[in-house]
Amino acid sequence: MAGRVLNRRALRDEHDQSEQTDRETAESDDADESPEPEAKVKKPRTRKAAVAKPAGVKAPAKPRVRKKAVKVPPRMFARWAVCDGGLKRVAVFEYKDRAGADAKLAQLQEQKKGPFFLQLVKDPYDPPAEEAVPAV
Repeated sequence: MAGRVLNRRALRDEHDQSEQTDRETAESDDADESPEPEAKVKKPRTRKAAVAKPAGVKAPAKPRVRKKAVKVPPRMFARWAVCDGGLKRVAVFEYKDRAGADAKLAQLQEQKKGPFFLQLVKDPYDPPAEEAVPAV
């Protein structure tokens, strides 16, 4: 069974008051025994004032940050691929030759057993190497 919910704030206040009275009684007992100077009160920390630097002294250099070169994505071009059930490319046609791709798909579906489908694929573009023209 759950206990009664206690008022934590009230309990905290009572605890703080009892500590305060304990401190006062301890201080009064110490004062009676020997007259010692009071303990130094700690000051809260503050920001240190800026120290003036002598002339001719440079501030430390900031580390250089190198920017990474941005990679340019490869140039791609679209093609039509006739694929089988295992996603293997049976034939690949240029994008503008959709009619040829459809014809190849129909031919494969009539001749062979199994699923064939047409898929648009993007391949990286490798420009053809230019042949050197002999000088005349």
